[in-house]
Amino acid sequence: MKILLNKTVTVTPENERTNIFLPFAVPSGVKKLIIDYSYSPKELTDREKCEALIKENLIRDCGEQWTEYTDYGEFMPLKNLITLSLDSPEGYVGAAHRQAATQHHEIGEEFASVGFDKVKISAGEWVLTLNLHAVVTDECVCEIEVKGYE
Repeated sequence: MKILLNKTVTVTPENERTNIFLPFAVPSGVKKLIIDYSYSPKELTDREKCEALIKENLIRDCGEQWTEYTDYGEFMPLKNLITLSLDSPEGYVGAAHRQAATQHHEIGEEFASVGFDKVKISAGEWVLTLNLHAVVTDECVCEIEVKGYE
């Protein structure tokens, strides 16, 4: 087993709706990749901040008629949503667009976690992409580790 990528990335609301590309080298002889991924916190728990964000986004996305809306509870709790996708030297391998803040994925020729293609693990530069759909907390820490197995 070799650790191919071990990275901590801290994101803020300014990073929302962007992607972060994390390239890593895969040596020849690797037959399977294991991706362990987590981020924290998952939820924004401060009710006042939640309500302010909800109001701001309702007005931005739906117009001024939402300025008097007060039933914010139906939108709570607000959650960070950071997903990942994977590309090999040959192209797109798949994605894990899931809500879980802790994930484990396996990719190989014989087996692949849901969302990923079964692929031969080729040597070269691979790219794991963090897709930052929503970052509602002041900061969110992402931990990523990719291991290669022969």
